[in-house]
Amino acid sequence: MKRAIHTTFTALCLSAALAAPAMAQDHAAHASHGGATSSPKPADQIEVLTAGEVTRVDACTGKLTIRHEEIKNLDMPAMTMVFTLADSAQPASFKTGDKVLFHAEDQNGALIITRIQPEP
Repeated sequence: MKRAIHTTFTALCLSAALAAPAMAQDHAAHASHGGATSSPKPADQIEVLTAGEVTRVDACTGKLTIRHEEIKNLDMPAMTMVFTLADSAQPASFKTGDKVLFHAEDQNGALIITRIQPEP
């Protein structure tokens, strides 16, 4: 009985030891997607600004609805959609009809505007 327990325990330890490097590799790959380790962004994703027009302002939720051109860094075609602003006080700065340039990022499935400015 002791031998069977010892063999089972050894097999479990061995399988855990063999799985650990694979799990570490998988986790390391996630660091480049916004993890704690900061790495330089590819040149095509550094503050790409997209032109758009504000069609609705929701100051209560900190969201803007924007009719926008193609968002290249998100590989998204032109359309009208709702975005959350990283700075929830910012909607007060905009009104319906404002032309803007903005940078949006996908943060855990939510589209967040990290930078927005009036179009010159």
